[in-house]
Amino acid sequence: MSDEYVVRAVIGAPHGVKGQVRVAPRTDFPERLVQARTWRLRRRNGEQFEATIETVGWHHEVLLAKLAGFDNREAAESLRGVEVVSPEEELPPLPEGEYYWHQLIGLEVVTVDGRRVGRIRDILVTGSNDVYVTEGPLIPAIKEVVERVDLEAGQMIIRPMPGLLD
Repeated sequence: MSDEYVVRAVIGAPHGVKGQVRVAPRTDFPERLVQARTWRLRRRNGEQFEATIETVGWHHEVLLAKLAGFDNREAAESLRGVEVVSPEEELPPLPEGEYYWHQLIGLEVVTVDGRRVGRIRDILVTGSNDVYVTEGPLIPAIKEVVERVDLEAGQMIIRPMPGLLD
């Protein structure tokens, strides 16, 4: 059994005065956050605890949650920066060619001719496609650019469009 946990979301600022918080999903499957009855939470110091979800849902394009025991703005503020995590072995398998964020973050991005671009530090969700944030340029997550992902080698190989690396 693995003791690896995957970040599914990060709790942000309080919303209102009754303990609701904003939640920033870090997954392509945010509906799983909404369907859950409890969340495993991890504080910055590594402490983990379970929280019962009283309410969770979308308000416009923001995911809001109310967790049991966090009943006012001050209590909700104590959750800021807390991660919603899941054991890695509980994640369902993905189709070939699809990856969880935690598998991509940290990969070395190199071009097909071997030029180092940088490591993936974050993933931005946009309307049309995800974007990989590196120390260098932003890399669009489109098949015309991403040639392949080699998890064993720790690399994402790209075929940059003209001007992408300028």
